[in-house]
Amino acid sequence: GAGEVMLRVFTPFPIGTQSHRTTDEKYGYRLDPTLSGVDGDGFRDPAGARQDFHVAAIGDSMTYGNNVESGQAWPAVFQAITGEHTYNFGVGSYGIYTYHALIHDALAQGAKGAIVAIFPGNDFAIVFSACDIMNARSDFWLAEQARLHLQALFSPTGSHTQCTKARSASIKTKLFENVALLSAYQYAIKDRVANLYARLVGAGGDETSDYYRFPDGIPPVSRRYVDDAGRMSDLASSETAAMFGDFERFAADWAAQGRARVGLLLIPSKERVVFEHLRRGGQLAVADPGFLRSVERQIALEDKIREVAGRLDLPYRSAVDATTDALRDAILAGQRFYPDNDGHPFEAGYRAFAGTASSLWSEMKARAAETHD
Repeated sequence: GAGEVMLRVFTPFPIGTQSHRTTDEKYGYRLDPTLSGVDGDGFRDPAGARQDFHVAAIGDSMTYGNNVESGQAWPAVFQAITGEHTYNFGVGSYGIYTYHALIHDALAQGAKGAIVAIFPGNDFAIVFSACDIMNARSDFWLAEQARLHLQALFSPTGSHTQCTKARSASIKTKLFENVALLSAYQYAIKDRVANLYARLVGAGGDETSDYYRFPDGIPPVSRRYVDDAGRMSDLASSETAAMFGDFERFAADWAAQGRARVGLLLIPSKERVVFEHLRRGGQLAVADPGFLRSVERQIALEDKIREVAGRLDLPYRSAVDATTDALRDAILAGQRFYPDNDGHPFEAGYRAFAGTASSLWSEMKARAAETHD
């Protein structure tokens, strides 16, 4: 009991899918403002950073900056590159519905523009913040549903299986998320052991392994993460297809906010970067067929996103090439680019995202200048 109390008082544990968040009917949730490094609005920014910001960086945990300090997340690196005062609106497990609300609020506050970091691996799944938005049925979203004819979240026929699954989490999962001692064990011991296991166990690629494995220093990738992302990005799924339909409606609305005020930055998953690295080296034949099928679904979704951006004249950049270049450089230097049991990169990956974002911002400024001329 004493250990439980001390962990709760002096550490962030317990950590779970619903911990350290405050409910928000428009966004689904925000971060708890009492957390270290989180401002009063519930985002990972210094106090006062929301005043007079120029660029809204919008996204999920890849924008928040898992695995790195706040100054190494791509919005902060982007600000250092461009000199533009940038506000990090990234929160883990956000998706396209939350992005839409954030864009409208940021532009209404006077931002020059918004860069939306799309993550095909799960942004189009009816899960995470989308479930909270659906359950809240706020006035904002009811009005947007009527204005934009949205279909995915509020369809009376939708089963929304991922939301149902999340609400019916096992007793074991609930204990690990709500008991500080168990949560600390999971993060401080269990995950480290899993990471060590991933690094030390041989490179066999059999179907019973927890990881897809590759030769030549390429990092292993969690089989479960890859398979889940392949499922959540599959346009043959009715839920994903419905979310993509709403994304097209959102994108048309973003384009209507003014030429080049919103740009799309595609953030690749770990498995997508590994796939591209293998493709460049002519090594795709060494990969498990299940790995290839899952990643090809993400690639098909990327193609559709790029098509929508082109049709609506929304500035678009993919960080796949820059991130793959950075992975190659890390492998050649004998450095770790990703944790073995996590899909978020270390600093070099976020620098690659920021470099692509700065290129996108340059295009957005050029287009805006053409409009004014």
